[in-house]
Amino acid sequence: RVLSAANDRERGVLFIAFAAEELGLLGSGFYVNNPNRPLDKAVAMINLDMIGRLRDNKVFVGGGGTGTIFKALLEDVKARHSITLDTTEQGGYGSSDHTSFTTKQIPVLFFFSGLHSDYHRPSDTWDKINAQGAAELVNLIGDLSLKLVNGAERPKYVQVVDPRPAGGAMGGGSGYGAYFGSVPDFAEVPNGFRFADVRPGSPAAKAGLKPQDILFEFDGKSIANLYDFTYALRAKKPGETVAVKVRRGADVVEASVLLETRK
Repeated sequence: RVLSAANDRERGVLFIAFAAEELGLLGSGFYVNNPNRPLDKAVAMINLDMIGRLRDNKVFVGGGGTGTIFKALLEDVKARHSITLDTTEQGGYGSSDHTSFTTKQIPVLFFFSGLHSDYHRPSDTWDKINAQGAAELVNLIGDLSLKLVNGAERPKYVQVVDPRPAGGAMGGGSGYGAYFGSVPDFAEVPNGFRFADVRPGSPAAKAGLKPQDILFEFDGKSIANLYDFTYALRAKKPGETVAVKVRRGADVVEASVLLETRK
């Protein structure tokens, strides 16, 4: 309603609701590979993931470093709203759908009210939603969105070297244990799985692996898809070195990857 009430918008706004599945970033991964609007026309992606349990009137905002003008925009809207923004210039990657857009070099902002003890439990019931806090946050995000819609300057994408993630989407890998550092492309490929991106400074990057490589062998085991890789990685420990094979165009590239500790 905030955006609908604004007249003479300079840019359009596309709302997307990705399915709440827990297999990975399937919906957003599919969209960025099959967009209904040209991705090179996308100014920014704003991801609202778990914003209903606002506590202490504070919200985490990730991805602030992925767009050249984001810091100034966030400072501007923060001054005119009561919510405290806990911002970080990292956050382009992570366990939510903004990651799929980061791999396509689209600036992203990720709003998140934080984990809680009811996460992924039946006890996460509607009565625990902070409706007033969520409404105030949506007004702030609407204000920010209008600045992106009508601003003369569009944010330019900046690649940010993230710290090792604490867990999340499959493939990098997810959860706890050894850290590899790839970002999966969820589009199916025959006999392997493709890297949508490789996190700068990660074990995979240090081993010379690149975006669009297709991993088909890990530690001597055939990898037919993302799930094979996820299970194979979970069996390894930080400090182990694994031999991998990837297809890079018409070539097969072999590499040794020293797995690191997940932070």
